[in-house]
Amino acid sequence: MIRAAVCALGVLIAMSGWVQAGPAKAKTNESAPDHRAVEPTAPVGFVEMQVAGVLPTREGNAVVLRDSEETVMLPIWIGDAEAFSIQMRLDRRRFQRPLTHDLLDAVMLELGGRLVKIQVDDLKGNTFVGTIYVQQAGRLHEIDSRPSDAIALAVGNRAPIFVSRKVLDRAGVKKESEAPGAKPDKAPDKLLEDILKGDREEHTL
Repeated sequence: MIRAAVCALGVLIAMSGWVQAGPAKAKTNESAPDHRAVEPTAPVGFVEMQVAGVLPTREGNAVVLRDSEETVMLPIWIGDAEAFSIQMRLDRRRFQRPLTHDLLDAVMLELGGRLVKIQVDDLKGNTFVGTIYVQQAGRLHEIDSRPSDAIALAVGNRAPIFVSRKVLDRAGVKKESEAPGAKPDKAPDKLLEDILKGDREEHTL
């Protein structure tokens, strides 16, 4: 329970907008295009989410997504490299030499493509499943992706992130009701404990 409470506190801090600072060897990058203005609303059965922050836990790193109303959070366990990349991109900073997601951005740009959106589509067993959507030469390419890589690309390109409601129903952590006299079914630390016991993670293939 102590471990879950610590994780819950970390997630709440992440939701409040507190993120870790990037390393001093990085440089700022404000040139990423903003594709949100041309994007449609969330597809049927999906919710648009934002990255609340990257959270280090005893179980490993987690990227935490939240909806615009801050009523539900989705923690996804990710690797160190992906966590580092997402945090750097949240801070609009990057190394002088391109990291993996910087390289993918450069390849897309060189080939005339742009990232339209990313989705977290499913949770199969213990593995989250994602898709990136790249527009290129009048064609929309749907490319299978780990959500961690997809989220890193979305943050760097300021593209929208959509999460399936069925994923949120299974792995989302709902904020307790603030209605007078209302009692939540489960406290946040209990909900996160259930997620940890479920051993859900994003497997590295």
